[in-house]
Amino acid sequence: MHKIIVGRDSWDLEKYGDAGTGYVGKNYAGEKKEARLTIPIYMDLARPHVVGIFGKRGMGKSYTMGTIAEEIMLLPESIRKNMSAIIIDTMGIFWSMKYPNDRDFKALLSWNLHPRGFPVEILVPKGLEDEYKSEEIPYDGTFSFSASELTAEDWGYTFEIDLMSEVGVFLERFIKELRENEKTYTMETLMYALEDMPSSHIRDALINRFSVAEEWGIFSPAGSGMSEIVKPGMVTVLDISLLGSFSLGWNVKTLVVGLLARKLLHERMKARRKEEIDSMSGIERSHMPIVWMFLDEAHQFLPETGKTAATDPLIQWVKVGREPGVSLVLATQQPNKLHEAAISQMDVVISHRLTASSDLNALRNIMQTYLRYDLASYIDALPRVKGAAIILDDNSERIYAAQMRPRISWHAGGTPIAIKETE
Repeated sequence: MHKIIVGRDSWDLEKYGDAGTGYVGKNYAGEKKEARLTIPIYMDLARPHVVGIFGKRGMGKSYTMGTIAEEIMLLPESIRKNMSAIIIDTMGIFWSMKYPNDRDFKALLSWNLHPRGFPVEILVPKGLEDEYKSEEIPYDGTFSFSASELTAEDWGYTFEIDLMSEVGVFLERFIKELRENEKTYTMETLMYALEDMPSSHIRDALINRFSVAEEWGIFSPAGSGMSEIVKPGMVTVLDISLLGSFSLGWNVKTLVVGLLARKLLHERMKARRKEEIDSMSGIERSHMPIVWMFLDEAHQFLPETGKTAATDPLIQWVKVGREPGVSLVLATQQPNKLHEAAISQMDVVISHRLTASSDLNALRNIMQTYLRYDLASYIDALPRVKGAAIILDDNSERIYAAQMRPRISWHAGGTPIAIKETE
């Protein structure tokens, strides 16, 4: 059967065909109410990509993220074992992937699909286990970082301290001296070292901040190894939804993502070097899976202006990730608020309905080379249904009108309604 494959260049198409691709939707022929579904659309998952998923609130961004993650889990084991996916769950909704989408049984049948759950692994901050239990949020394990992994810049962004200020200069000198004396150290060691310093209003201000940081629950003496998070053939969900209850909630979330992105890229670069050495000896062996990371509310981590603790690590992913083998999926309802470097490096864009001119202009900057008509015309031609989108494939320089397929697993991110269905 004929199919559209996005994200795959002509060389890979000729060599691999549709191996390592996932079924994400169908192409629309016609416009608006006259549009009908035709050719299946598949997306390349075997190569590294930077994918943008855009759309107004409630148009299906997190739903589409889940669809792509499902397709990774549906790949043949021979391919899937070389891959791993990490979903950064800021809203606490992706635990539901464990359960089948029986709610949409009829819709799935019309797509020749069947409901099923997936063995995703849910990890929560190690120090917040009791809170997740009390909220009855399901999880399978925990993750954490060592305090010694943070730079002065990480602390500065998270605490909203300008490193050029008096407090910032003190902080940078303190962390530098601590690192020189202790290669690895815990939050307890850090606090002892700070309390041993001569009393001053600056020291006391930092003691207060670090005391708050101990409550975030993301630190442990050794921290999690990457093998505890990156598992071959698996989707790991890092549920950081409860971090939003802290006064610096989004700052802490960006810190988690920044630390994780930095460690993952470093490990993949080391693994890639070993893989190249093996390849020269005629050995084909994976030392660490290719990693896909999914980020909703991406503009919070990679803002257009200013910086977060995640900005520099994620910019490295989008600029050099193709070589070591890391992919990034960035979803946001405000593409105009997303960092320019991220938008410029996207090779696959899935855009649900947008209406704000600033958001449309952000997309035009990516798509202008391929547009036969104004971008708003492409979006306006879509049927007024959830899941309708335009897909830009930079590899083939084509734009497709599409309907994203229904989720196979349960989606917990739907909008609630006060009207309840009756039998």
